[in-house]
Amino acid sequence: MQYINFNKDAWKGTEMKNPIEKICGMGTTLLALLFFGIVAFASILETSVIDPNHFGGELILYKNDNVFLNLVWILLFLLVAIVFAYFRETFQKIPVSKLKIGLFIYTMILGTIWVIKVQCVPAADAKQVFDAAAMFAKGDMTPMTVSTWESYLGDLSYFQPFHHQLGLTFLSEKLYRVCGFETALPLELMNVVCLAFLYLGLQKIAEKLFRSKGVVLILTVILALCLQPVFMTAFPYGIIIGFSAAIWAYYFVLCFMQSNSAKRALYILPATILMVIGVLAKYNNLIFVIAITMGLVIFIIREKDWVSLILVAVFCIVSFNCMNFVVMHYESKSGVELKPGISQTAFLDMGLNESYMAPGWYNGITIGLYKKNGGDSELTTKAAKEDVSKRIEKFKSDGSYCRSFFSKKILSQWNEPTYESIWVSQVKAHYYGEIDQKSWLNKVYQQNDENGKPIYDGSWGKKLDSYFNVYQMLMFVMFSVAMVSLLLKRCNVETMTLILVLVGGFLYHLLFEAKSQYCVSYFVLIAFFAAYGTYVVAKSIELKLPIKK
Repeated sequence: MQYINFNKDAWKGTEMKNPIEKICGMGTTLLALLFFGIVAFASILETSVIDPNHFGGELILYKNDNVFLNLVWILLFLLVAIVFAYFRETFQKIPVSKLKIGLFIYTMILGTIWVIKVQCVPAADAKQVFDAAAMFAKGDMTPMTVSTWESYLGDLSYFQPFHHQLGLTFLSEKLYRVCGFETALPLELMNVVCLAFLYLGLQKIAEKLFRSKGVVLILTVILALCLQPVFMTAFPYGIIIGFSAAIWAYYFVLCFMQSNSAKRALYILPATILMVIGVLAKYNNLIFVIAITMGLVIFIIREKDWVSLILVAVFCIVSFNCMNFVVMHYESKSGVELKPGISQTAFLDMGLNESYMAPGWYNGITIGLYKKNGGDSELTTKAAKEDVSKRIEKFKSDGSYCRSFFSKKILSQWNEPTYESIWVSQVKAHYYGEIDQKSWLNKVYQQNDENGKPIYDGSWGKKLDSYFNVYQMLMFVMFSVAMVSLLLKRCNVETMTLILVLVGGFLYHLLFEAKSQYCVSYFVLIAFFAAYGTYVVAKSIELKLPIKK
């Protein structure tokens, strides 16, 4: 009789060499467990959904779930973990290289089919970026002075208040110079490529962090089942591109941390380049910059490698200032000097106010203040500060309202299982025109007209909603298991850095503008740790299972 010893290749953590690493590691893990543990518990009880009867908008509804059925799903998942545990040696005969290649090709095929089928036309902010990139590629710098189409800014340039959008415009311009700029399909197909590389990067990170082939195997299956990002590839924006670049930046930082080579400093170069791409594609990825910088500083203190502080400084300075260089580039090329844009205080004002969609979602306050003050950034910031102060006083004086506001805001983002991944293309125009009733997109999309009459068949979409709901719940539950395990094993700085990204993302969207689509990339990271949590469950169910030779 032969036995599987799950502990023989399970990650055992790292002995704490420095009290700062111990405190920060455990503190970060505790915060992640607290934040997402709440979401995990809530996901068993209820689900946030986009109201199909709210024509053309994002109205979030909070619906009670069948708790008994959700507990059954969790039980079934545990049974799957038992099966994995029993046949673990058989599964682990699959080469890791085949897992990586298989997932990469699988993701590329699914994503390409979806993008070609949908052919989504950019709208709103994505349209501003796309049109500007196309015009810049032709040498037309008009978007630096006026909007490319009628928008909520009137005749003002879109980039006047939103400097940070020039980052994605810059990357898109370079892409369209190579691929052409007749449609947004090149950017959407780039989303597919970046998603495939994102999944590959997570597989490679799992190898280095957990040192377990079993974790990589489970991660591969979990990512193959994570379809929300695949649907999001049809959205021509920088969410997937930016997060993929940021994950690979972290991978090279991890290589730096785990290398004993005298040339390990070279890993910071690709990490910096990739982080710059990540920030330019999606400015919120500065959260990654902060997390990595904090992780590197703690690592240097642990290893007493003071010379490497110079590398950290370069990484941090370049990443934080890359957007300024892009703005200066377009200012120089167009001869237009942009005034100070909308400050983060104004976006905080938006995030702390009500919206018809859900608490803290888009409500027009930021743009309203900016236009009311004639595009003056200082006056806009001053007005926003006054409003923020009033909101804080409101939260202080009415604890019940405060709890309701932030709990609904959290759940509207993190407990919306689709993360708007289908909705973002459903509400857009398509390059080929109207969707044919015989098309399978007609079965995927769900939307009612102003009279409540279904526009699409929606039969597949309803099944996808149910699937996403169960999948999301399991990921948050297993993520919570992973955090408990990492607490017991004393989470080291390498792992802490990645968890800090999730904590930072949660806190940022708790305070600033909310939208469930902003959480889709973080959810991929939730699934990453859920794979480790699943592994922990598998080996904890029965540490030694008899297997016949």
